[in-house]
Amino acid sequence: MTAHVHTLPTTSATLEQIASAPARGGPRAFPVLGELLFRAYGMKTGFVRDLVRRLVARLEGGTMFSVTMRRIFSTYHGVDVGMYTHGGPFIVDNMAPGTVIGRYASIAETARTFTRNHPMNTRSTSALFFNPHFGLVPHDPVARSRLKIGNDVWIGHNAIILPSVTSIGDGAVIGAGAVVHRDVPPYAVVTGHPCRIVRYRFSEEIIAELLASRWWEKSVEELQPEIGKFLRPIEDDTIR
Repeated sequence: MTAHVHTLPTTSATLEQIASAPARGGPRAFPVLGELLFRAYGMKTGFVRDLVRRLVARLEGGTMFSVTMRRIFSTYHGVDVGMYTHGGPFIVDNMAPGTVIGRYASIAETARTFTRNHPMNTRSTSALFFNPHFGLVPHDPVARSRLKIGNDVWIGHNAIILPSVTSIGDGAVIGAGAVVHRDVPPYAVVTGHPCRIVRYRFSEEIIAELLASRWWEKSVEELQPEIGKFLRPIEDDTIR
């Protein structure tokens, strides 16, 4: 698991300047044009859909802030994505239908979630015999699970979430290349194949306080006066 760390100045003067500056972004939507693009996406033509996604992302400040993009993925792909989350959830077919993702999550564009397996108790495991897309069967008999990925979750490059997983807790970190086969508790760091918990990001006391604070329910604008808390290691400050 790797991360790019950028050193930021944390003097009180700098923090005051950042807190008083205008927020860089919040939820964005174009009511009329966004609605037209949302409806155009229903044409199910690959070229049109690719074009719509590019236009929506450009018009609404990127996937992290786009309201219309979230409508598109929820309605047409069965993936619900919280505000300020970015990356893999907006790559078509990376997140399986039935995946619900919280706010402020960072998910690699190569990460994948799966909410069902091929059947192993039938004559064949081939998708020809359970996927209506191929025209042989009238409906899909394979049940999907419902995966919930929490808020402020970081999922690394090439991580795979299997159908046996129903919950990845708030603040969890999934290492690059991890194969997750069981639920992950809040603020756990998991790596490997199969995955294992290598540590927790914070002490039990701090985790309890973070979960109780529910800071992710606030918008970027609401969090801006508290930006100093997000620039310092949590051990150097208090989250209260």
